[in-house]
Amino acid sequence: TNIIELNSAVGMSIVNTTLHALSVNPFVGRSFYVNPVYSKELGLSISSAEGQTKATLEEMQDVPSAYWLDKKAKILGEGTGTMEGILADAAAKSPPQLVTFIVYDLPNRDCHAKASNGEICCTYNEDGTCDYDAAGDCTAGLAEYKSEYIDKIVSVLLKYASLVPIVLVIEPDSLPNLSTNMADPRCGNSATQTAYKQGVAYAVETIATAAPEVAIYLDAGHGGWLGWKNNMQDYVATIRSLGVTQHLRGFATNVAGYQPLGTMCPTYDWCLNNAH
Repeated sequence: TNIIELNSAVGMSIVNTTLHALSVNPFVGRSFYVNPVYSKELGLSISSAEGQTKATLEEMQDVPSAYWLDKKAKILGEGTGTMEGILADAAAKSPPQLVTFIVYDLPNRDCHAKASNGEICCTYNEDGTCDYDAAGDCTAGLAEYKSEYIDKIVSVLLKYASLVPIVLVIEPDSLPNLSTNMADPRCGNSATQTAYKQGVAYAVETIATAAPEVAIYLDAGHGGWLGWKNNMQDYVATIRSLGVTQHLRGFATNVAGYQPLGTMCPTYDWCLNNAH
């Protein structure tokens, strides 16, 4: 049975499955980590805000949030601007607080919108940006992603996974793009496809093997994106091809884009084309 949780701590919906040996919902009965860096940033906005906007920002200061690991520099180091520092701070709480991280640094990241281009490329332009049109197997980009990003995340998890409840959401927008935007050469070329599929598979497999205590959720876009039958079928086929479903706790939606949840339908295609 699939269960949809609307989790205020991470601001997204989580669809739990029975695929992972971790059968207990990781969010139930936990206190959630509030990042002081985020609270401080809100404080800067509060100082210049007025009226309802200011009141809303003040309420948000104490709302837990997921932390985006969108740069390699955010993994190691002291202070609550890094994964390592956040987990050290959460471990010091009594009891330790649940922390959610967004794993987000694939080679050729955000191939369609290019609104949040990453720092790892399959092929680099002279100015250091990604050449999204270059084909290939992304050997160098994947090697960089594995050794300088995922392996460093694993090194931190090995230290804290037994001390702090941790949830990871893997690579928003990546696999959904392969289901809907293959006509875009930046997404459809061989390098980007290989980077996304092999990168996600490596991330899930490596993290789950090293730190089985960690709950892993794979990004599944949102209902307005993958809610169409052909898109969903293609996405499911891609997930099955990766060989990592046994490591997944479930799927995360509404991470990088948002669609209101509404009422859960009996089947995923129940409401399409005004069918019901």
